[in-house]
Amino acid sequence: MTDPYNNNISDPKDVELEATISRAVRSMGNGIHVTARGGHVTLSGVVDDFETKRGISSVVHGLGGVHDIVNNIRVARVSD
Repeated sequence: MTDPYNNNISDPKDVELEATISRAVRSMGNGIHVTARGGHVTLSGVVDDFETKRGISSVVHGLGGVHDIVNNIRVARVSD
């Protein structure tokens, strides 16, 4: 939704979904950014391992109102 001046106005449902997802994944990784538009969710940020990345995606898939996910979360490189 936009206004006549082309400023983005967030749909309250999207704002609530973003908040719900953020709360659900908070303990799995710090700095996970969530964007929701009409049930389409984009995740970004950095986690320590692939299991955490997959776990976050799995949790989000299980939430009501989520239609699809773009998981742009990166896994931090492990130093030798």
